[in-house]
Amino acid sequence: MYEDYYVNIPDTDAFLRRIHLDPAEIKPDKESLNKILYNHHRYVPFDNLDVWAKEAEPSLSVPDLFDKIVMRHRGGYCFEMNGHLEAALRSLGFECYSVQIRITKGRDFLPPCRHRAVVTVIDGKKHFCDVGLGFIFFPEAAEFNAGYTRFGYKAVCEDGLCRVMVKKPDGEEEILRFEDEPSIPIDFINPNIACSLDPKSSFRTRLSLVIMTPEENRKNIVSDGTVHEAKTSVITLKDPSGKLLEEHTIDNKTELAKVLLEEFGVEYK
Repeated sequence: MYEDYYVNIPDTDAFLRRIHLDPAEIKPDKESLNKILYNHHRYVPFDNLDVWAKEAEPSLSVPDLFDKIVMRHRGGYCFEMNGHLEAALRSLGFECYSVQIRITKGRDFLPPCRHRAVVTVIDGKKHFCDVGLGFIFFPEAAEFNAGYTRFGYKAVCEDGLCRVMVKKPDGEEEILRFEDEPSIPIDFINPNIACSLDPKSSFRTRLSLVIMTPEENRKNIVSDGTVHEAKTSVITLKDPSGKLLEEHTIDNKTELAKVLLEEFGVEYK
């Protein structure tokens, strides 16, 4: 029943073309890894549309993820995007594994693990990789204990406990925490069910699509309320510091569908 959770993606060239990379230039090294992460943020949006609009549990089987993200040019949320990323990296010859993550940003307690990311090992050094967190971009692999990336985050790990930190004007903030312990694909079945089927889940009560622009700004569309309640959506453009550059409101589903297709490359049905 779960065999398809463990397979490689069927076509690495198609995946690389999906994120506008030349397959002939990609090798299992740090430079190629960073190209994959950067372009993934540029061309594959964070997208919880199926959970929000269809109230559906996304499939985490690799063939289904490949069909959705590569063949149908959709995005997904963390269990989909990083699950597919792990399979894609493994198919390209990288050594990697998924980890279960606690989102600690803004919390003074330890929440359950409701996020998935990927650790990639290159020349014996571990790197934190994440293409599926809706509220922040990670377009570069963060080598464990190597300081901040140019995008202002780092992975700090000691005795198997890792924290992802982001720079702030007055210091730094922990946003994620995880144990450096490989998880197998089926470990994410129950968190996926909780996030997609619980009526109180934020993925059910709030539509969110996010993509990185060529200027490395953050384009985001949000509809607060469930699909049955939401009447308006707001699209924003913010620079890397969080400064609002543009904002406008969408008040009908016809315009929403047009914006999703034209600005996020996602077909809303």
